[in-house]
Amino acid sequence: MKTYTRVSYEERCQIVALLQVNKSKAEISRILGRNKSTISRELRRITSYNPTYNPRFAQELRERQKRKQRRRKLITGGLESLIVQKLKERWSPQLISGRLKREKVVLISHQSIYNYILKNKPLLPYLKFGTKRGLGRRAQKMMNREKYTSIHERPKSVLNRLRFGHWERDGMYAANREQLLVCQERKSRYIVVEPIGKVTSEKVNLITEQMLKDKKVLSITNDNGSEFRKKMEWSIPVYHCDPMRPDQRGSIENVIGTLRLYITRKTDLSCLGQQGIKDIEAKVNLRPRKMFDYQTPYEIYFKKEVALVS
Repeated sequence: MKTYTRVSYEERCQIVALLQVNKSKAEISRILGRNKSTISRELRRITSYNPTYNPRFAQELRERQKRKQRRRKLITGGLESLIVQKLKERWSPQLISGRLKREKVVLISHQSIYNYILKNKPLLPYLKFGTKRGLGRRAQKMMNREKYTSIHERPKSVLNRLRFGHWERDGMYAANREQLLVCQERKSRYIVVEPIGKVTSEKVNLITEQMLKDKKVLSITNDNGSEFRKKMEWSIPVYHCDPMRPDQRGSIENVIGTLRLYITRKTDLSCLGQQGIKDIEAKVNLRPRKMFDYQTPYEIYFKKEVALVS
Protein backbone atom coordinates (compact mmCIF):
# COMPACT_ATOMS: atom_id res chain seq x y z
CA MET A 1 0.00 0.00 0.00
CA LYS A 2 1.47 3.32 -1.09
CA THR A 3 1.97 5.89 1.71
CA TYR A 4 0.59 9.36 1.08
CA THR A 5 3.14 12.20 1.11
CA ARG A 6 2.43 15.91 0.99
CA VAL A 7 3.33 18.03 -2.01
CA SER A 8 6.95 19.16 -1.79
CA TYR A 9 8.44 22.55 -2.65
CA GLU A 10 10.12 21.07 -5.72
CA GLU A 11 6.77 19.75 -6.95
CA ARG A 12 5.20 23.17 -6.39
CA CYS A 13 7.88 24.74 -8.58
CA GLN A 14 7.09 22.13 -11.26
CA ILE A 15 3.37 22.90 -10.97
CA VAL A 16 3.86 26.63 -11.65
CA ALA A 17 6.17 25.84 -14.60
CA LEU A 18 3.61 23.44 -16.11
CA LEU A 19 0.79 25.95 -15.59
CA GLN A 20 2.82 28.54 -17.52
CA VAL A 21 2.87 26.24 -20.57
CA ASN A 22 -0.90 25.70 -20.24
CA LYS A 23 -0.84 22.11 -18.98
CA SER A 24 -4.15 20.86 -17.56
CA LYS A 25 -4.59 19.49 -14.04
CA ALA A 26 -4.83 15.98 -15.44
CA GLU A 27 -1.57 16.38 -17.37
CA ILE A 28 0.20 17.88 -14.33
CA SER A 29 -0.94 15.02 -12.11
CA ARG A 30 0.29 12.47 -14.68
CA ILE A 31 3.71 14.15 -15.04
CA LEU A 32 4.19 14.42 -11.26
CA GLY A 33 2.78 10.95 -10.59
CA ARG A 34 0.10 12.47 -8.37
CA ASN A 35 -3.63 11.97 -8.14
CA LYS A 36 -5.62 14.62 -10.01
CA SER A 37 -7.55 15.49 -6.82
CA THR A 38 -4.25 16.24 -5.03
CA ILE A 39 -3.33 18.81 -7.69
CA SER A 40 -6.84 20.28 -7.63
CA ARG A 41 -6.78 20.71 -3.83
CA GLU A 42 -3.32 22.27 -3.96
CA LEU A 43 -4.37 24.85 -6.58
CA ARG A 44 -7.70 25.57 -4.89
CA ARG A 45 -6.03 26.04 -1.51
CA ILE A 46 -3.55 28.64 -2.82
CA THR A 47 -5.68 30.46 -5.36
CA SER A 48 -8.26 31.14 -2.64
CA TYR A 49 -5.63 33.57 -1.25
CA ASN A 50 -4.07 34.68 -4.54
CA PRO A 51 -5.36 34.21 -8.12
CA THR A 52 -1.82 33.42 -9.31
CA TYR A 53 -0.25 30.20 -7.99
CA ASN A 54 3.00 31.02 -6.17
CA PRO A 55 5.14 28.04 -5.00
CA ARG A 56 6.99 30.01 -2.31
CA PHE A 57 3.74 31.35 -0.83
CA ALA A 58 2.25 27.82 -1.01
CA GLN A 59 5.21 26.41 0.94
CA GLU A 60 5.09 29.14 3.61
CA LEU A 61 1.35 28.63 4.03
CA ARG A 62 1.86 24.90 4.48
CA GLU A 63 4.57 25.50 7.12
CA ARG A 64 2.29 27.86 9.06
CA GLN A 65 -0.53 25.32 9.03
CA LYS A 66 1.87 22.59 10.15
CA ARG A 67 2.99 24.65 13.15
CA LYS A 68 -0.62 25.16 14.19
CA GLN A 69 -1.39 21.47 14.10
CA ARG A 70 -1.62 19.75 17.48
CA ARG A 71 -2.14 16.17 18.52
CA ARG A 72 -5.62 15.44 19.73
CA LYS A 73 -5.80 15.61 23.51
CA LEU A 74 -6.42 12.19 24.99
CA ILE A 75 -7.27 13.35 28.52
CA THR A 76 -10.14 15.82 28.63
CA GLY A 77 -13.49 16.36 30.30
CA GLY A 78 -14.77 13.62 32.59
CA LEU A 79 -11.73 11.41 32.04
CA GLU A 80 -9.46 14.26 33.11
CA SER A 81 -11.47 14.82 36.30
CA LEU A 82 -11.38 11.11 37.10
CA ILE A 83 -7.62 10.85 36.60
CA VAL A 84 -6.96 13.92 38.77
CA GLN A 85 -9.22 12.51 41.48
CA LYS A 86 -7.38 9.17 41.53
CA LEU A 87 -3.98 10.89 41.51
CA LYS A 88 -5.07 12.83 44.61
CA GLU A 89 -6.04 9.50 46.17
CA ARG A 90 -2.41 8.47 45.55
CA TRP A 91 -3.12 6.04 42.72
CA SER A 92 -0.16 5.63 40.38
CA PRO A 93 -0.58 6.11 36.60
CA GLN A 94 -0.19 2.31 36.23
CA LEU A 95 -3.05 1.68 38.67
CA ILE A 96 -5.29 4.23 36.96
CA SER A 97 -4.57 2.87 33.48
CA GLY A 98 -5.04 -0.74 34.57
CA ARG A 99 -8.30 -0.11 36.42
CA LEU A 100 -9.80 1.93 33.57
CA LYS A 101 -9.03 -0.97 31.25
CA ARG A 102 -10.41 -3.59 33.68
CA GLU A 103 -13.70 -1.71 34.10
CA LYS A 104 -13.79 -1.11 30.33
CA VAL A 105 -14.09 2.65 30.78
CA VAL A 106 -11.37 3.60 28.30
CA LEU A 107 -8.06 2.29 27.00
CA ILE A 108 -5.27 4.69 27.90
CA SER A 109 -1.64 3.89 28.64
CA HIS A 110 0.10 4.83 31.86
CA GLN A 111 2.67 6.72 29.77
CA SER A 112 -0.08 8.99 28.43
CA ILE A 113 -1.07 9.75 32.02
CA TYR A 114 2.56 10.50 32.90
CA ASN A 115 2.78 12.85 29.91
CA TYR A 116 -0.40 14.59 31.07
CA ILE A 117 1.10 15.04 34.56
CA LEU A 118 4.35 16.45 33.16
CA LYS A 119 2.32 19.07 31.29
CA ASN A 120 0.40 19.89 34.49
CA LYS A 121 3.20 20.44 37.04
CA PRO A 122 0.89 20.95 40.08
CA LEU A 123 0.01 17.25 39.82
CA LEU A 124 3.65 16.09 40.21
CA PRO A 125 3.54 15.94 44.05
CA TYR A 126 0.80 13.30 43.82
CA LEU A 127 3.26 10.84 42.28
CA LYS A 128 5.17 8.59 44.66
CA PHE A 129 8.41 9.98 43.26
CA GLY A 130 7.19 13.34 42.09
CA THR A 131 10.64 14.74 41.49
CA LYS A 132 11.37 12.01 38.92
CA ARG A 133 14.91 11.16 39.96
CA GLY A 134 15.08 8.61 37.17
CA LEU A 135 17.33 10.79 35.01
CA GLY A 136 20.27 10.08 37.28
CA ARG A 137 19.49 6.39 37.33
CA ARG A 138 19.33 6.22 33.55
CA ALA A 139 22.71 7.94 33.40
CA GLN A 140 24.09 5.12 35.55
CA LYS A 141 23.57 2.74 32.64
CA MET A 142 26.12 4.74 30.65
CA MET A 143 28.93 4.46 33.20
CA ASN A 144 31.96 2.30 32.50
CA ARG A 145 31.19 -0.87 34.41
CA GLU A 146 34.69 -2.25 33.95
CA LYS A 147 36.06 0.16 36.56
CA TYR A 148 33.93 -1.24 39.36
CA THR A 149 33.40 -4.56 41.09
CA SER A 150 29.89 -5.79 40.37
CA ILE A 151 27.57 -7.06 43.07
CA HIS A 152 27.46 -10.32 41.10
CA GLU A 153 31.06 -10.91 42.17
CA ARG A 154 30.13 -10.53 45.83
CA PRO A 155 30.55 -13.77 47.85
CA LYS A 156 27.38 -15.60 48.83
CA SER A 157 28.45 -15.28 52.48
CA VAL A 158 27.58 -11.57 52.21
CA LEU A 159 24.10 -12.34 50.94
CA ASN A 160 23.17 -14.79 53.71
CA ARG A 161 24.00 -12.29 56.51
CA LEU A 162 25.68 -14.89 58.72
CA ARG A 163 28.66 -12.69 59.65
CA PHE A 164 28.99 -9.22 61.10
CA GLY A 165 31.03 -6.73 59.11
CA HIS A 166 29.33 -6.47 55.72
CA TRP A 167 28.02 -2.93 55.22
CA GLU A 168 25.81 -1.03 52.79
CA ARG A 169 26.01 2.71 52.22
CA ASP A 170 23.91 5.34 50.48
CA GLY A 171 23.35 9.09 50.38
CA MET A 172 20.22 10.76 51.72
CA TYR A 173 19.13 14.25 50.66
CA ALA A 174 17.85 16.94 53.01
CA ALA A 175 17.13 20.65 52.37
CA ASN A 176 19.35 22.75 50.10
CA ARG A 177 20.68 19.61 48.37
CA GLU A 178 22.70 18.75 51.48
CA GLN A 179 23.32 15.05 52.02
CA LEU A 180 23.77 12.57 54.82
CA LEU A 181 25.87 9.45 54.39
CA VAL A 182 24.15 6.39 55.82
CA CYS A 183 26.07 3.16 56.48
CA GLN A 184 24.21 0.03 57.64
CA GLU A 185 25.61 -3.28 58.88
CA ARG A 186 23.77 -6.00 56.98
CA LYS A 187 23.35 -8.62 59.71
CA SER A 188 22.19 -6.39 62.57
CA ARG A 189 20.77 -3.45 60.55
CA TYR A 190 22.77 -1.16 62.84
CA ILE A 191 23.39 2.24 61.22
CA VAL A 192 25.86 5.10 61.38
CA VAL A 193 24.88 8.51 59.95
CA GLU A 194 27.10 11.50 59.17
CA PRO A 195 26.53 14.78 57.26
CA ILE A 196 28.57 15.07 54.05
CA GLY A 197 28.29 18.75 53.21
CA LYS A 198 29.63 19.41 49.72
CA VAL A 199 29.60 16.02 48.04
CA THR A 200 32.69 14.67 46.28
CA SER A 201 33.84 11.08 45.84
CA GLU A 202 37.02 11.72 47.82
CA LYS A 203 35.11 13.28 50.70
CA VAL A 204 32.57 10.45 50.83
CA ASN A 205 35.35 7.86 50.97
CA LEU A 206 37.13 9.79 53.75
CA ILE A 207 33.93 10.11 55.80
CA THR A 208 33.19 6.41 55.27
CA GLU A 209 36.58 5.48 56.70
CA GLN A 210 36.06 7.78 59.70
CA MET A 211 32.57 6.37 60.35
CA LEU A 212 33.67 2.74 60.25
CA LYS A 213 37.26 2.95 61.55
CA ASP A 214 36.34 1.41 64.95
CA LYS A 215 34.05 -1.23 63.47
CA LYS A 216 34.51 -4.57 61.79
CA VAL A 217 34.36 -4.07 58.02
CA LEU A 218 34.58 -7.01 55.60
CA SER A 219 32.88 -5.42 52.58
CA ILE A 220 30.83 -2.42 51.46
CA THR A 221 27.95 -2.44 48.96
CA ASN A 222 26.57 0.74 47.37
CA ASP A 223 24.77 1.99 44.28
CA ASN A 224 26.30 3.71 41.23
CA GLY A 225 25.87 7.30 42.40
CA SER A 226 28.58 9.76 41.43
CA GLU A 227 29.60 10.04 45.08
CA PHE A 228 30.73 6.39 44.99
CA ARG A 229 32.64 6.49 41.70
CA LYS A 230 36.16 6.88 43.14
CA LYS A 231 37.83 3.77 44.55
CA MET A 232 38.56 3.73 48.27
CA GLU A 233 42.14 3.57 49.54
CA TRP A 234 41.06 0.83 51.94
CA SER A 235 41.77 -2.74 50.91
CA ILE A 236 38.11 -3.47 51.76
CA PRO A 237 36.18 -4.76 48.69
CA VAL A 238 33.46 -2.39 47.48
CA TYR A 239 30.64 -3.83 45.37
CA HIS A 240 28.40 -1.80 43.05
CA CYS A 241 24.78 -2.74 42.40
CA ASP A 242 23.28 -2.88 38.93
CA PRO A 243 21.80 0.41 37.64
CA MET A 244 18.17 1.00 38.65
CA ARG A 245 18.16 -2.00 41.02
CA PRO A 246 17.49 -0.62 44.53
CA ASP A 247 16.19 -4.08 45.52
CA GLN A 248 19.81 -5.29 45.52
CA ARG A 249 20.40 -3.12 48.61
CA GLY A 250 16.92 -3.22 50.06
CA SER A 251 18.05 -3.01 53.69
CA ILE A 252 19.50 0.47 53.41
CA GLU A 253 16.61 1.67 51.25
CA ASN A 254 14.29 0.50 54.04
CA VAL A 255 16.21 2.25 56.82
CA ILE A 256 16.38 5.49 54.83
CA GLY A 257 12.58 5.27 54.69
CA THR A 258 12.61 5.06 58.50
CA LEU A 259 15.01 8.01 58.76
CA ARG A 260 12.54 10.01 56.67
CA LEU A 261 10.22 9.97 59.69
CA TYR A 262 12.70 12.36 61.30
CA ILE A 263 14.59 13.96 58.41
CA THR A 264 12.64 15.01 55.32
CA ARG A 265 13.87 16.67 52.15
CA LYS A 266 12.93 20.01 53.74
CA THR A 267 14.97 19.48 56.92
CA ASP A 268 17.79 21.99 57.35
CA LEU A 269 20.76 19.94 58.58
CA SER A 270 22.54 23.04 59.89
CA CYS A 271 19.63 23.67 62.25
CA LEU A 272 19.53 20.00 63.25
CA GLY A 273 23.25 19.96 64.11
CA GLN A 274 25.62 17.08 64.68
CA GLN A 275 24.04 16.15 68.03
CA GLY A 276 20.55 16.18 66.50
CA ILE A 277 21.69 13.79 63.77
CA LYS A 278 23.26 11.46 66.34
CA ASP A 279 20.06 11.52 68.43
CA ILE A 280 18.07 10.40 65.38
CA GLU A 281 20.68 7.72 64.62
CA ALA A 282 20.22 6.41 68.20
CA LYS A 283 16.42 6.40 67.85
CA VAL A 284 16.60 4.25 64.72
CA ASN A 285 19.15 1.88 66.25
CA LEU A 286 16.88 1.49 69.30
CA ARG A 287 13.77 0.89 67.18
CA PRO A 288 12.54 -2.72 67.65
CA ARG A 289 12.46 -4.94 64.56
CA LYS A 290 9.89 -7.66 64.04
CA MET A 291 12.46 -9.76 62.13
CA PHE A 292 14.58 -9.87 65.33
CA ASP A 293 11.63 -10.85 67.53
CA TYR A 294 11.37 -7.16 68.48
CA GLN A 295 15.00 -6.79 69.47
CA THR A 296 16.74 -3.64 68.27
CA PRO A 297 19.68 -3.31 65.85
CA TYR A 298 21.72 -1.93 68.78
CA GLU A 299 21.07 -5.06 70.83
CA ILE A 300 21.92 -7.37 67.93
CA TYR A 301 25.12 -5.51 67.01
CA PHE A 302 26.49 -5.02 70.53
CA LYS A 303 24.84 -8.17 72.00
CA LYS A 304 23.41 -6.15 74.89
CA GLU A 305 19.85 -5.91 76.15
CA VAL A 306 18.31 -2.47 76.69
CA ALA A 307 15.17 -1.59 78.69
CA LEU A 308 12.99 0.52 76.43
CA VAL A 309 9.49 0.30 77.97
CA SER A 310 10.16 -0.45 81.62
